Amino acid sequence: MENKPDIRRIIEQEGIELKRGKALCPFHDERTPSFTVNEKWQTFHCWGCGEHGDVISFIMKLKGITFKDALVYLGMKSGRPIKADPAIQREKQIQKDYEKTIHDLYESLCQQSRKLHKVRIKVKESPGALTEQGAAYFAGLMGELAEIEFKIDILLRGDFEDHIFLLRGEQYAFGREIKQSAVA
Repeated sequence: MENKPDIRRIIEQEGIELKRGKALCPFHDERTPSFTVNEKWQTFHCWGCGEHGDVISFIMKLKGITFKDALVYLGMKSGRPIKADPAIQREKQIQKDYEKTIHDLYESLCQQSRKLHKVRIKVKESPGALTEQGAAYFAGLMGELAEIEFKIDILLRGDFEDHIFLLRGEQYAFGREIKQSAVA
């Protein structure tokens, strides 16, 4: 079913406080939060009691109502999608754009890294072929390689703030070509 209400918003409207996507499960008693919400997939899962599902099944289980009644409760009509909430659509588009930008940056950095590694292999195979000027240029390229690998590491291991910092610094780096003329 398209255009379901946002699961996080509905769960919080029902008085369940989510912290970092986790909360105490509303379906059983517990002291440690085991109820998780996956906003990307719009699902919930409790690792304590095993309850899981989407926003509709959450309301059905929480309120003890039928599927049809849950649709009415959520403001949906069976057979017809509800009007999309513009704020939710905007959030989803921003998330989608962010993920695409991170993916594109990762692909670009990997491509640059591959090119520089090829240059490094060529130089390693015939180090005597480098001129003094070529050696200086090669040293600069290896510095770039270290910087690129650091950025890849940030993309793979960093958090959201690290990614934003990296994106702000990368806006002028796109399209920079790596020259392979270091080897004479």
